[in-house]
Amino acid sequence: MPTDADRRPSLAEIAGEAGVSISTVSKVVNGAADVAPDTRIRVENVLRKKRYLSPKQRARNDIATIVLLITNSTMTSPHAVEILRGVMRAAESNNLELVLLNQPEENPDAKWFERIRRNGPTAVVAMKSRLGAEDRERLRQQGIPLVEVDPYHVSDRQTYSVGATNFAGGLAATQYLLDLGHTRIGFLGGVADTQASLARKHGYLAALSGAGIVAGDDVVEQGDFTYESGLAAALEILRRSARPTALFAASDAQAAGVLEAARLLGLAVPANLSVIGFDDQLVSRMTAPRLTTVRQPSEEMGVYAVTIAQQLLLGNPPVVVHTDLATTLIERDSTGPANNPDKNS
Repeated sequence: MPTDADRRPSLAEIAGEAGVSISTVSKVVNGAADVAPDTRIRVENVLRKKRYLSPKQRARNDIATIVLLITNSTMTSPHAVEILRGVMRAAESNNLELVLLNQPEENPDAKWFERIRRNGPTAVVAMKSRLGAEDRERLRQQGIPLVEVDPYHVSDRQTYSVGATNFAGGLAATQYLLDLGHTRIGFLGGVADTQASLARKHGYLAALSGAGIVAGDDVVEQGDFTYESGLAAALEILRRSARPTALFAASDAQAAGVLEAARLLGLAVPANLSVIGFDDQLVSRMTAPRLTTVRQPSEEMGVYAVTIAQQLLLGNPPVVVHTDLATTLIERDSTGPANNPDKNS
């Protein structure tokens, strides 16, 4: 026998709580365009809160949709694949439909936005997105919740997002090397304008500053998070006359490139050079020696993003707009006590 919780609310109840007319609620339910954006959002929030289903939604068994917005280059990253795994796990456990949507990186247009407008409740989770202010505003006007995962740039104060404690991770990695006695520590950055790379570099610089050390330009190089950039940058730094005794790379892929550079130059790791990465992806456990690294909770970030998206769909926005999940230093075999950089080289 149906309970009160199972009863479908009437349009009059929805209208009363939203403070609008029944005809306005009907227009929102049926997707009419002639409703002011603020009014539409207010009505849709009440519809979600009351779990009101339109006939089309009832036919779909009230399965809300998470649209995962990605780019082609994003999916080449093991970090992104782990985020996707978390998104998939959370969507399945919460009975949410998951749709992957590719957003063109070159000359993006508004077609992707039209494709996310669905009949049922829909939220967007944007992975490592470069969404601009106009894109975010367009989603807001349509009442479509947005959650960004590991965004390239700092999100505005209205957009929900989740990332990792990149500054703390960079600080911990560098402090670990300092505690091993290293005083000449190099840094290989990722994509220069991303908040993740900038925060990791600032953590590195803060740790050195706390030890009274100034990082010279000759031990800092910029890259793009890839193996190839790590290899090229490490060869550049390690061929200089006063080479460092340790290198901190902004990704595990770059750190793997550092290991290859050391091999090519006849440097033993960690006897002549300590190497530390960032991410704790599969590659960090496959290299020889295995990489000491900073683990960022990639899969947990995906789970968290879907959880927030679902809360927004239900009209229960979290108090905190941006959340950073904690990073953890993982000690393995690629780091050791500081040694004479020219010994055994």
